[in-house]
Amino acid sequence: MGRPVATLLVLCFISVTARAAAFRVHGRLLADATEGGAVVPIHWTQAMNYVANFTIGTPPQPASAVIDLAGELVWTQCKQCGRCFEQGTPLFDPTASNTYRAEPCGTPLCESIPSDVRNCSGNVCAYEASTNAGDTGGKVGTDTFAVGTAKASLAFGCVVASDIDTMDGPSGIVGLGRTPWSLVTQTGVAAFSYCLAPHDAGKNSALFLGSSAKLAGGGKAASTPFVNISGNGNDLSNYYKVQLEGLKAGDAMIPLPPSGSTVLLDTFSPISFLVDGAYQAVKKAVTVAVGASPMATPVEPFDLCFPKSGASGAAPDLVFTFRGGAAMTVPATNYLLDYKNGTVCLAMLSSARLNSTTELTLLGSFQQENIHFLFDLDKETLSFQPADCTKLS
Repeated sequence: MGRPVATLLVLCFISVTARAAAFRVHGRLLADATEGGAVVPIHWTQAMNYVANFTIGTPPQPASAVIDLAGELVWTQCKQCGRCFEQGTPLFDPTASNTYRAEPCGTPLCESIPSDVRNCSGNVCAYEASTNAGDTGGKVGTDTFAVGTAKASLAFGCVVASDIDTMDGPSGIVGLGRTPWSLVTQTGVAAFSYCLAPHDAGKNSALFLGSSAKLAGGGKAASTPFVNISGNGNDLSNYYKVQLEGLKAGDAMIPLPPSGSTVLLDTFSPISFLVDGAYQAVKKAVTVAVGASPMATPVEPFDLCFPKSGASGAAPDLVFTFRGGAAMTVPATNYLLDYKNGTVCLAMLSSARLNSTTELTLLGSFQQENIHFLFDLDKETLSFQPADCTKLS
């Protein structure tokens, strides 16, 4: 199945550079096929990530990257790399691009990087960063990116060293996070959306930017405001966050902390993490409903697995209710993972594993399948509706 799921446990809450920067780096959509909007096809990989193919430079050079909703920057490995992982496309060669520009030291773009991770060598702006995949270091540059139907001039990290062992093909990450260096901030779009096709469907998913970001799934849409976390010692400002106020497994109410739970939306992790009390209650409800005896030794990293042949009942839908009454239904097919050899596992874990000091829930990509999510950056709201995502790509 590619990269083991267990490795994702240590990748979910890694901080990234540029989080304190107030300077906003605006590229612009230079050309697109949708008059201010763009559609980016993305596909599932055996490494359990959603990936986009694109090109960089003039003439264009192929690249591919994991789409990371909370990612703070856009980066790819470059030919000058002295310590890098294998990738499925040739390393980007900035010297072969007529439009590549190395960022000098002292510019507003370079100064937007926090001083503790910024350095200069030969008057070229450089940085070191922890990303959701691992630690990277590189030079700051700008070049022309062709991503889906969009063409944009973007600032990006030209990585020359990393401690990442593998990404199973992609050359980097395209971050969509709430940061100055993300794709959505640099292109200046007011909204974006995505619809993730089931990972086992063999169909493309889609990311929509700008005016293309519209809910069109046909199901009932709901909206909830973004929320912020302050005073807890965690800088999670790169995440899009909403407030969970209710959770049900079928007809059973699942207990939450009195104040609810802040939900971090994530596409890098395929599995979700629930606050421990809620997780234990969901685990119990699923076990009772399925009617199969749990495996004495679950498949790592899961806590609950059982033989598919032993199931005598149907697992319940999970209903997440967010602030404002916005209810999102997650069917059993989105949280019971048909792992292998007839084994089915609960694709959720306790947030206690994340060593977080706050009552956090993380909603992973498995649980987001066949739901169209719209992020309105002007209104500061998240909207969503059920959809057949295989038909929107």
